[in-house]
Amino acid sequence: MTERAVPRKSEFTFERLHRVSEIEGWHFWFRGRRALVRRLLRRHAIGRSAPILDLGCGTGYFLRRLSAEGYQVVGMDLRPEGLQATKEDRPQAMLVQAEASHVPLRSGILEAVIMLDLMEHVDDRSLLMEVGRLLRPRGWLVLSVPAIQGIWSYRDDAANHLRRYSRSDLVRQLEKAGLELVEMRYYQFFLLPVLLVSRLVGRTWKGMREVEELRVPVLNGLLTWLNEAEVCLGDFVPWPMGSSLMAVCRRSDG
Repeated sequence: MTERAVPRKSEFTFERLHRVSEIEGWHFWFRGRRALVRRLLRRHAIGRSAPILDLGCGTGYFLRRLSAEGYQVVGMDLRPEGLQATKEDRPQAMLVQAEASHVPLRSGILEAVIMLDLMEHVDDRSLLMEVGRLLRPRGWLVLSVPAIQGIWSYRDDAANHLRRYSRSDLVRQLEKAGLELVEMRYYQFFLLPVLLVSRLVGRTWKGMREVEELRVPVLNGLLTWLNEAEVCLGDFVPWPMGSSLMAVCRRSDG
């Protein structure tokens, strides 16, 4: 697994975070990922009886959705903007501002952790060890990471990614942290050819990101349907690749 150097100046500014918060509700990629996370939570009965930590909750959008559906969700992020927006929308929300590798919670306190597209930004070994510390024995971790190092692009640089993952890379890191893999699947297999073309064009035209984020309702609806159909079929079809990897793990008894 090749590490990338962090760009000197990240484009992931406050303005970029605000833009993500604007598109997160409707964009086909986010909608498909939410559908997949919900499906995995139901599939493995990761439930509403105990608090779930949304580690690296970002804009707080998904946390608010889960909370509205009856889940007891605690949000944690280093940046304050998403936490503030979440507090304004759901004053009762439990929120913590801290680094993901130094969570100010007692060991063995959590039944489940959700960690969506966080590992690629940080020291993943330290992060997974911290998650293992927080989970109760047989506690759950649901995570997503960008896949396939070979499709590294301007978007990875702009988001300050350090790496993309292969299946074997991710399994290796989970095992080192004492986390047992229960299920792993790729996300965005159907749309991978479209993504490859857009990334290729984006190498020479910086405006490609803006095109990818244009709200064209009919097209966005079609791409959402494709992602959500793929999520449903993924219960029966082991997709051979995709632009993201999703894993469900449990902390070992020992």
